Amino acid sequence: MTVGGIDVGSVNTSVVVFNDGCILSQLVLGSDSTDSDPHRAIELALGAAGCDWSQLGPVVATGRGRSSVDFAQRQSSEVVCQARGALWVCPAARTVINLGGESSRVISLNGEGRVTSFVTNDKCAAGSGLFLESMAYLMEVPVAVMGTMALEAAVVEEVSSRCAVFAESEVISHIHRGVGKERILAGLHRAVADRILDLVSRVTVEPEVVVTGGVAKNVAVVKELETRLGYPVWLPPEPQVVGALGAALLARDDSGK
Repeated sequence: MTVGGIDVGSVNTSVVVFNDGCILSQLVLGSDSTDSDPHRAIELALGAAGCDWSQLGPVVATGRGRSSVDFAQRQSSEVVCQARGALWVCPAARTVINLGGESSRVISLNGEGRVTSFVTNDKCAAGSGLFLESMAYLMEVPVAVMGTMALEAAVVEEVSSRCAVFAESEVISHIHRGVGKERILAGLHRAVADRILDLVSRVTVEPEVVVTGGVAKNVAVVKELETRLGYPVWLPPEPQVVGALGAALLARDDSGK
C-alpha cells in the first residue's frame, strides 16, 4: 500500500511517499512557496511517484503545523518521527540531533531503536536555521555558502553570547571594526555548535549520531559537532525529509503492510 508522511515545519514542508519498503518520492518546499500548502505538497509528491489520491493509503502528519493537515489519519510528534526516520536511514543510530528552523532537539535511542530520552530547545532562536539565515542576511552572504566560507577562516572571531539578539549585536560590532567575514562566520558557527552541545550534554550520547534537519546541510556546523564530539556524525542523503519519512513509516505500520 502506498502511504504518506508529511512534516509541516516552521520553515519548510516536507513530504515522503512510501511503498513496499522504498521511498517513491520526496520533496521539500519552502514556506514562501505556494506549493507548501499540505494538500498541494502531497499532490506534487504523488505526481512525482506516479500515483494519485485514489492510490494513497494512510497519511501521518508531524511538525509544528501537523494540526493543519486535515486529511491525515493521525498526527505524531517530531521526536517520534525523527527517531523512526533516522533509524530507517541508519539502523545503527543511537543518537539523533535534529536541527530545525526554529528549534533543535537531541534524541537518545536504545539498542532496539526506542526513544529513551530527549531534550528540546524551542525557547531561543540561537542554534536554529532561522538564526543562521538572519546572520547570513545581516552579513550579506548567501545561506548556501556561509558554512563553506566559515571553514576558510584562518582565525576564529569569537561570538560569545548564547542569546540570538546579543549575538547579532556582536556581529554588527565585528563588522564595524572591519573584521573579515570568514572570521565572523567561523565564530558564529562555533557559537551555534555551542548551543547545540548544551542540549547534547543533557542526554546520553552514543554513536552512531545522525544529524537531521536543514542545518545538517551546513558543513561548518557539522564539522564543529564532529570535532567537539570526537567522532564522525552520519548525514542522511536528504536530512530535511527524515521527519516526513518517519511519519510515512508510521503510516505503513497503520496500514498493516
